[in-house]
Amino acid sequence: MNKTLFKFGLLTLSSLFSYISCSNISKEPARRVFEDNNISTKSVELSPTFSSDGREVYFTRSTGKWGMGGGKSSIYYSVNKNGKWSTPKLASFSGEYNDGAPHLCANGKTLYFTSTRPVIGVEKASKDIWKVERGINNVWGSPIRLAFPINSERSEYSPSTDKWGNLYFASNRSGGYGQGDIYFAKKEKDTFASSVNMGAVINADSGEWNVEINDNGDILIFESSGRDENLSPYGDLYISFRLNNQWSVPQNMEELNTTGSDLYAELTHGDTLLYYTSSDSLPSIDTDIYVIEFDHIHKKYHKRAIFSE
Repeated sequence: MNKTLFKFGLLTLSSLFSYISCSNISKEPARRVFEDNNISTKSVELSPTFSSDGREVYFTRSTGKWGMGGGKSSIYYSVNKNGKWSTPKLASFSGEYNDGAPHLCANGKTLYFTSTRPVIGVEKASKDIWKVERGINNVWGSPIRLAFPINSERSEYSPSTDKWGNLYFASNRSGGYGQGDIYFAKKEKDTFASSVNMGAVINADSGEWNVEINDNGDILIFESSGRDENLSPYGDLYISFRLNNQWSVPQNMEELNTTGSDLYAELTHGDTLLYYTSSDSLPSIDTDIYVIEFDHIHKKYHKRAIFSE
């Protein structure tokens, strides 16, 4: 073989390897706005929750501007028919008070949410966790406030359940590690056992909020503010894995976090898709719902998981 052909062959192989390398990079997931101009609009949308079959989505929409306070938040829903999401409608149990953070259970019959609606016998109600049950003809009943030990005199946030009905949520109640902590309550027939703080592996002296637990109860994603790893002081997403009843040290989900707020994760379709809320940048006064393939992210952080002694 002459030198010219040999050099050409080397260049061809080099180009091929470069192409393969670039192809591998391009396979990393990219996020996209979920239902732009329909569910995600110029208003503030956040905290999506999907039915097990993926045909219903409930989410929060606010009339206010992100990070500026004010406005009113309500729960909306949309239905997927023939691959197309319907125009969102106000949920029958929402609209009068400030409601948010809906979570549809795996059975599709119970939906938890947070609300500041008034409570009989309580002069000034804090943000509490409520639930509604779906009855005949898929009609939602009247909201019911969860009793102690789930709700406290302080605020509760972001209810989420695994397929057994065990409840995970955040609260700024006294006795925690920081501004807000994540708690767990085991399902017992029609009620819950005592709320248990998930401990110092998960909770830090900053703040943990807006929790998501997958159906199998072994992937936990939450928002935290004030950690050293944070890209933004307004909230980054972290992930932890459970093995032998022990949770791994939370890892910052670097490919998702921005200089704005990143929060309210939602795993669907057997943990293959991850939905979450982002304001995208610090100056933004809007939030949208994003979706990204989760498999690559799952493998990356699961491989790096560290379990403290």
